[in-house]
Amino acid sequence: MANQTARSHYLRAWPLLVFSVLCYFITSTVASSMNIAAVLLEQTRGWDGVLITSMISVASVGNVVAGFIAGRACSKVSAKRLCVLWGVLYIAGLALMGISKEFALFSVSMVVANAASSALGYNTVPVLLANWFPTKKGTVQGFVSMGIPLGAGFASIVYNIGFNALGVDGAFVPFMVIAAIALALLAFGISDTPEERGLVPDTLERCEPHKVDRSQAGEAVGDKNLASQLLRNPRFILLSLVLGIQLIFSGGLMVQLAPRLIELGYTMDEALGAMLASALFACAGSFICGVIGDKFGSRVGAILSFVLGIVAIALNLSGNSACVFASLALIGVVVGGADNWPVNICAEYFGREGFASSFGLMLPIIQLVGAIGPSFFALISGATGSYVVSYIAGAALMAAGLVAFLALTRNGMLGEGEAKAND
Repeated sequence: MANQTARSHYLRAWPLLVFSVLCYFITSTVASSMNIAAVLLEQTRGWDGVLITSMISVASVGNVVAGFIAGRACSKVSAKRLCVLWGVLYIAGLALMGISKEFALFSVSMVVANAASSALGYNTVPVLLANWFPTKKGTVQGFVSMGIPLGAGFASIVYNIGFNALGVDGAFVPFMVIAAIALALLAFGISDTPEERGLVPDTLERCEPHKVDRSQAGEAVGDKNLASQLLRNPRFILLSLVLGIQLIFSGGLMVQLAPRLIELGYTMDEALGAMLASALFACAGSFICGVIGDKFGSRVGAILSFVLGIVAIALNLSGNSACVFASLALIGVVVGGADNWPVNICAEYFGREGFASSFGLMLPIIQLVGAIGPSFFALISGATGSYVVSYIAGAALMAAGLVAFLALTRNGMLGEGEAKAND
């Protein structure tokens, strides 16, 4: 009965849900738009397209730095205020990317925009979601993270629309408008906790509005310095590193799907259409991943992502059109899952109060590993002259990650005898 009540009141948080979808959408815009932006910038400004794509890995390092800053700040500062900061930086970075005539300024702006969108969607929004839905995080996260495959599928198309309407200088304007809408929702419809709006966490039943004391983050596991404690925990660090393999896979492939499809003989328009279709299928997969996380736990979900990544590569390498399209959908699911599982793990094992500190450490470590994704696939394909070898390497990497993950979690996610924070 309680579950039915919780479901019936989800829509009371509609500003937060829409805001989160938009934030996840823009997280992939900088990287995914490079599928076509690199080609158009090479034509209009004479910059090397391969160099532009490779810069995404450099920009991903900025994600790690911003992630650590956001993670530490979220345990001490209002997550809502941090979202405003990241949103403004994202818009400013995109504006500079559009008008930059020098590659150096373009590159710096790319780092700023990419890092800000990553810190907004991946590092800060989950803190708001954990505050509002501490035990329903899987289903909710699965829904809002549909924005990731949507962003990956639509980013190139949206960039192309902006380019055709406003030229290279204004190609990123549509993304800036989306970010502005998200910030408007944040300003007028969202608070750090549901209690501030007179709602109970998870159920969103009515209550008297009140401010929650967020100053004791970490007490749920008996240590106010939770991040410092986890930093000295080898299992936690190794688990984060292994989960980073999923980000190498998903982040590396998402910025190079179009070149692979073109290599298979598809035209640019066909490649963009295929990416769009796969993104729509991946949305359903992302939601299903969230439900699986709530029903069967984050360990089962993470294992599923590793397996689906391997299957996706096998389907893609078959060359069969139906299998190739199916592989794109599965890759999109892995993209969504790779970002779902850290949220699920930290909410599941450290509770509402310990979420910001634990997630603020786990995700930046994952991002640090994942930063090499674009270069991993680009360098291998560049050296061999084909994406086939790089895709095989990606499957091998996911297989190694699966074996390592199973070994690390054979006695439970955090080891035998370690109790969950919300037990």
